[in-house]
Amino acid sequence: MYTDPMTVKILVVALCVTASVCVALVAGYLERRAGAHPAAAVLRGGTAFAGALALEILVLTALGAL
Repeated sequence: MYTDPMTVKILVVALCVTASVCVALVAGYLERRAGAHPAAAVLRGGTAFAGALALEILVLTALGAL
């Protein structure tokens, strides 16, 4: 069975985005639960998303998976 390498890379990136969304949701929820304003919680979630995605892509690139 042949698997196109580009398809695998796209699926790996999609998995990274999904994991980053989960990290962002948890960070935003915890920030809101701590009593922060909803806008601040969204900002914290966005920051967590960007940081997690950058870290995942960096690690996968260093390992040669991307």
